[in-house]
Amino acid sequence: MNVTIIALWITLLVIIVIIVYELILPKSLREGFEGNFITVGDSAYWSKWFPRRGDISTNEDSEQAGYRRDIRYFNGYADVQGLGVKHDFCRMIIPKGDGRNTNQMFFACALAGTDGLSTVSFRTPAIKNGFEVSRDDYMQDVNGDGLDDYCRILKVGEGAFEARCNLANDTKFGTLLTTDTNPPDEISQLLEFYQGIMVWLRMRDDLLDYAKNIRVSTAGGLEIEEDPPNPRITEGLVFNGIDQFLRLSDSADLSIGEKITVRYMRAVHFWVYFDEFTNNAHIFDFGNGAGKDNVWLGILGRGDQKIDKGGLIRPLLCNSPESATIPCSPSGQQPVDEISPVELMLSTSANVNDYNCPKPEKFGRIMPPLQTLPNSEEFSGFATLIYEIWDHRQRKLHVAIPDFFPLKKWTHVVITTDTMDAARPNLQFWRDGQLVYKEADGHLPQSNSLSHAYIGKSNWSNATSRMENTDELFKGQIFDFRMYTTPMKATTIDKSRRWGAKKLGIELPSVITNTDIGPVGTCRRAPRASELINGYSRKPNEGRDGN
Repeated sequence: MNVTIIALWITLLVIIVIIVYELILPKSLREGFEGNFITVGDSAYWSKWFPRRGDISTNEDSEQAGYRRDIRYFNGYADVQGLGVKHDFCRMIIPKGDGRNTNQMFFACALAGTDGLSTVSFRTPAIKNGFEVSRDDYMQDVNGDGLDDYCRILKVGEGAFEARCNLANDTKFGTLLTTDTNPPDEISQLLEFYQGIMVWLRMRDDLLDYAKNIRVSTAGGLEIEEDPPNPRITEGLVFNGIDQFLRLSDSADLSIGEKITVRYMRAVHFWVYFDEFTNNAHIFDFGNGAGKDNVWLGILGRGDQKIDKGGLIRPLLCNSPESATIPCSPSGQQPVDEISPVELMLSTSANVNDYNCPKPEKFGRIMPPLQTLPNSEEFSGFATLIYEIWDHRQRKLHVAIPDFFPLKKWTHVVITTDTMDAARPNLQFWRDGQLVYKEADGHLPQSNSLSHAYIGKSNWSNATSRMENTDELFKGQIFDFRMYTTPMKATTIDKSRRWGAKKLGIELPSVITNTDIGPVGTCRRAPRASELINGYSRKPNEGRDGN
């Protein structure tokens, strides 16, 4: 009897030792099984004793009193206790009352099996204590100890980015950062996008520069919704075309050139949606004023004219009133009574001999404006792309691609060099994943410092001319604006386009392989914007208004 009791006690002791050992050093005891020693399949034995955290969950209203959650960061279940199942709820939180002050922000996990207890004890330090945050965050077991670690993409040097992690331990996340050499596919793709990045404004639910080089100032009350609810489908940053634009800077005087140098820009990438073709709208314009060191991209006029209106734009002169020497009234010079200087002297206030003029005074006619607002029916619904580079007061590059931008449709645009040539590199113009034009022996921006760097505004907005209407502000939406110091490869362009289309809720067709348009400086027959639906190929007999 005593022997039996002793054997039972020994057996019980061994079981207790194994359980305690496995809790302290998970995944240490293995006998041909995957996972923890006491894990069966995908469900851990301990999951029934440590159920998924229920009082704090994906429902933001369930957050612990005194804190608010920022769901733009990781917001979900993980396994930081080594239970073998993702029952711990982790998220980024800020103490209430701090408003938009993020210095108190930290990352914390509400541990499974501790409902009703503190949800912020298992945490990282706060930003004010050296904790670095990134919107590109995730949770993954980096060191193979069975505990999920908190990871994100961080800037580790000039133009260098890596996936760095705070490792989970028994009571909290550690402060030392460990590099994740095998991040998830989505993070690996983002790391590819970060290579050579100079400026990255995603304009999805914030106005931050993800390259951490420039600051963004807004005009006209321009803002983007940052607080929940944050839909998965974005509309980008919306400009009203009246008084709203962005100004980029990297120094106190609102200029750029201290952290970034535009002359090293070899690629620019963005999505754009025109609500209206405002006159000579510039999507971006970096310069030192109007016509000095400018690098800008925009449209020509208020869009392209319809072909079927060509007869009205340039009427035939033969047997038409337009062939007459005298134009139709009231425009231009018209026949008038011949008046001699003597007659003018007697019939105007210039008559100094007679104090009371006996005849009515004659004045010139008041003429209507030389350039009137156009009729929207005369335009095709597409606009010409204009890209220019200036060196001081001299324009070095002018590229015009007709029928490029469609109205009220998202368009993906990339302009990139094809080499690292610092003198006269060839330029490639991509639209919706297709290479549509090449410019031989192009130019790079020339200035080191620029005083006025705008998105949505032209440096010519305040310049007036008697020959044409002034440039107007951009009206529409912009998303995922990037500048690179290195050329963008065709594969990176395609991945970026598909990444952005997913965020915009655009369903893309199969991969387009049209990347060869003939010799440099020429345009082989590529699909025009008027032959695209939402920027993507369609059959020749399909209408423009298809979806």
